[in-house]
Amino acid sequence: MLHRVQSAHTALPGAHLIEIQSDRRFPRHSHDEYGIGVMLDGGHVSWSGRGSVEAGPRHVITVNPSELHDGIPIGGSARRWRMLFVEPSLIARAFGTDLASREFHHPALSDPALTRRLLHGMADIPNSAPDEITEIIGDLFGALLDTSLPIPTAAPPSSAVQRMLERLHDDPLDAPALSELARIAELTPYTALRRFRREVGTTPHAYLKQRRVRLACAAISRGTSLTEAADVVGFADQSHMTRAFVRQLGVTPGQWRG
Repeated sequence: MLHRVQSAHTALPGAHLIEIQSDRRFPRHSHDEYGIGVMLDGGHVSWSGRGSVEAGPRHVITVNPSELHDGIPIGGSARRWRMLFVEPSLIARAFGTDLASREFHHPALSDPALTRRLLHGMADIPNSAPDEITEIIGDLFGALLDTSLPIPTAAPPSSAVQRMLERLHDDPLDAPALSELARIAELTPYTALRRFRREVGTTPHAYLKQRRVRLACAAISRGTSLTEAADVVGFADQSHMTRAFVRQLGVTPGQWRG
């Protein structure tokens, strides 16, 4: 099993860089941030809300906030990729809410010029001041959004699934049984499970696990200790949280904090 992670500090809160080399399969998960990057070596296939994706060497890769996706290495071989993650609030503060509400439409894109532009920008970020990083991010986002073509907007969840999501969001520390979610949705448990997976892309339990990871990320970013973060978001202990982080994000909570 190969799994290496390198994180780079930035001078701008809300933006961080990460490079991963791994032959692991990642389950469906999501991020609170925009992610833009480049597949450096190897490749992977993945499911996402934008359809099936295959990314190979030098492909530009993107992910939108809250977009469920997974990742499977092609042929079981390790792949290596570099990503810049940016919080939507940073985009909103720097460039306005209109840009922060837009989405990338291409999860994988073969464009050599754009790949070079992204790699140069990400290489400059670690040694740049906050204002310079803001400009780099604005430039990269503009370049990526210029490639986006209008596509039909995904249908919002049905009222039944929306009620289940509200329950999961309202009290993520108290995991509801499927029977409780079914009552809330006014469906049988089997129908509730099937509809949730069809509309959200994963099961309620898996969705709750990835939401806890996202809440833990936010708590750690606020300076909460790892032990306390594990407790306040509903993990059994810090080890439980660490396993969830590594499985979903490929990094430990300590590496995320760094």
